[in-house]
Amino acid sequence: MAKKLKIIQSQQNSIEQFKLLDEVSFNADERQLEMNLLMLYPDICYQEIKGFGGAFTESSALNYFSMDESNRSRIREAYFGTNGLRYNLGRTHIASCDFSLGNYSYVDENDHSLASFSIARDQQYLLPFIHECVAAAGGKLQLMASPWSPPAWMKDNQHLLYGGKLLVEHYANYANYLLKYLQAYQAEGLEIEYLTIQNEPKAVQRWESCIYTAQEEQIFIRDYLAPALVAAGLTASKIVIWDHNKERAFERSREILADPTLYPLVHGIGVHWYSGDHFENLRLCREFFPDKELMFTEGCVELSLGAPTNSGGNESVTVSQSPWEFGEKYAHDLIGNFNNGLSSYIDWNLLLDQNGGPNHVGNYCSAPIICDATQQSIRLQPSYYFIGHFSKFVPAGSRRIAHSSFTSQLESTAFITPDNQVVLVVLNQQHKAISCVLKDVATQQVAELSFAAKSITTIIY
Repeated sequence: MAKKLKIIQSQQNSIEQFKLLDEVSFNADERQLEMNLLMLYPDICYQEIKGFGGAFTESSALNYFSMDESNRSRIREAYFGTNGLRYNLGRTHIASCDFSLGNYSYVDENDHSLASFSIARDQQYLLPFIHECVAAAGGKLQLMASPWSPPAWMKDNQHLLYGGKLLVEHYANYANYLLKYLQAYQAEGLEIEYLTIQNEPKAVQRWESCIYTAQEEQIFIRDYLAPALVAAGLTASKIVIWDHNKERAFERSREILADPTLYPLVHGIGVHWYSGDHFENLRLCREFFPDKELMFTEGCVELSLGAPTNSGGNESVTVSQSPWEFGEKYAHDLIGNFNNGLSSYIDWNLLLDQNGGPNHVGNYCSAPIICDATQQSIRLQPSYYFIGHFSKFVPAGSRRIAHSSFTSQLESTAFITPDNQVVLVVLNQQHKAISCVLKDVATQQVAELSFAAKSITTIIY
């Protein structure tokens, strides 16, 4: 009996997304077709996929609790339920970030003993939000934590904002500060599985930021943080380096990991997307450091001056209903990242309001779900559906498989799941339908397919 292909499609201007189309059958490749082929090699496997998720920020938490219980339940199901995006990963900020309601750290000024350390601020909104989502995910989410800035008094500019550097005399203090954070969250019943050293360690921002060179990050990990984690029995929290844009991901990792003593202390390399594709840098990281997990740790469409771009602009856009192209950007990046070695994907804010905030420095962004507290309504954005075409159908433990396409007008990536299902995701950004012949090289079977204009399609067999 010929295999049937299950086809799920989302298309611009369609009233139904994740639409289940009519099944298509595989047939023997008796004509030995040559043209318009999209070829799959299910027996050739690459990296394991660890999962998908989004960021728990104080702003997202405030939006969550501004909604009534019915809407909160819808949000939890939309992200973590079996009918939702099935997220199994999450990221949160250590002390404040731009998507906090203001600046804060966990200790008092010049408290070198860290005796005043307290996560009481997180217990207001952030921790209850995380706890409810963990429960919705079946009691388990793998969490990553990233600092945006050490306490101001530990830095040379004496400020949480505008970059600055961690003073060498406070390296030990800061390592202990991070340990206290891990222990405080552990006491809340939350294990932090991944710990990055610094969010965007090259960027001087008008919000919380801190600059590290590769050598400084290397010294802090090797001589302070890693030994402190061992001494405290917290080695289950894995260290992830860089946590910044892809253009320097390989350059920076090569510098840090050149130290053979430090190399085994690092679990993974974190990347953002704000400086462009740079997929080749991921491929280089995968080739040179095959044992290091490549993790997408942040990305969103920024709304600086209301522009639907990654780097600002001047055209007006309403965040309450983002353009379809915002979602296409997500799919383009996901496909390129996975095809070059990415294992884990964590989006930025889970929830924002209709202005793209709150954000205490006006750095407004889009998010997959927008909340309107006044109307008590939530809106799923195009990015929600585009992420879902991967996360709903590619469970943790899947592996990327080899494939080849006849045209760059169709962007694609493919996986095999733990239960041996093949999953193909195809993005068509063109304003016309594109037909192809899908060939499974292992079985020598083919199926004729057409990908609608401005669509994303997931095929499963």
